Amino acid sequence: MDKFIILIVSVIAGVSTYAISHTFNKGAVVGSAVVTLLSGLIFPFLFPELGGTLAAVGACVSYAGMVDATKAKNFKEMAAISLITGIIFIIASSAYNGIGGKLGTMGAIGCFAWIGIKKIFIKVK
Repeated sequence: MDKFIILIVSVIAGVSTYAISHTFNKGAVVGSAVVTLLSGLIFPFLFPELGGTLAAVGACVSYAGMVDATKAKNFKEMAAISLITGIIFIIASSAYNGIGGKLGTMGAIGCFAWIGIKKIFIKVK
């Protein structure tokens, strides 16, 4: 059940960051900052046992949500990137504890994976 919640939070965080960045034209940094701040304030309060992890997921996927609109053209693509990043978080969250930059790296890998999937399976113009 925890993994399912992580994936739901991933999609919500990524799509929210993308919306703030592109739909509301606030930019990627503001979009990520808002989602990360809210994740850190809300999730530990709502989910005392899992809140810290969900806050980290929110931050991680918000970094993926900073993707340029030419790479993720719509909310469906951003949801896919968010889901991929959430899966990467579940798989890799226990690796390299204490090493800085891990969450941003996971977000970047999620974006790269989606770009690769599009190039392999979807005609890209």
